[in-house]
Amino acid sequence: MEAFTPEDLCGLIAHETAAMLYGVGADSIPSAETMRRGLETFAAAVGVEDINPHLAWIDSELESAREFERSGQDTAHLLDPDRLNAVPEAAAQMEAVWELFSAAVRMPRQQDRQAMKDLAVTMTEAGGLDNVLLGTTPEGPYLSADGLRSELEEVRAALQAVQVRSSSGDEPMQKHGPEMEI
Repeated sequence: MEAFTPEDLCGLIAHETAAMLYGVGADSIPSAETMRRGLETFAAAVGVEDINPHLAWIDSELESAREFERSGQDTAHLLDPDRLNAVPEAAAQMEAVWELFSAAVRMPRQQDRQAMKDLAVTMTEAGGLDNVLLGTTPEGPYLSADGLRSELEEVRAALQAVQVRSSSGDEPMQKHGPEMEI
């Protein structure tokens, strides 16, 4: 098992958030918003500077879930949703939770520590680690650090394609929150 870097963990948080939004839909919006805030807090704590693609991906999936709730119509996703079924192996998930708690103990503000705890709990549930701890073995496909890096490059390319189509007038601008550097 290849160790996840802090950048990889940011990618995993975005992946799990997108997977949850696609799989559960509008009911998962509050949890997704918690994960988004947790991503920002974690990245700031460990010095990951470029999380804009991660945030834009989450924002795109949040908007898609909201649109589906409003209209019942599915919208385009940045990645094929079938790819979101992959989860990290249990050992990698435990390492990710450890990194979240390690970051939390260095945080002076209680609300930031709480954000890390909330993120760790949600990540544990989203990745099925809670079931592993109770004795079940999750079925693959499994997501590796290299897979997360490749996925992030595809998200960046998809975000750039959306931006190009939006600026050329071919497609209405999708909301990704504030203007994001990709």
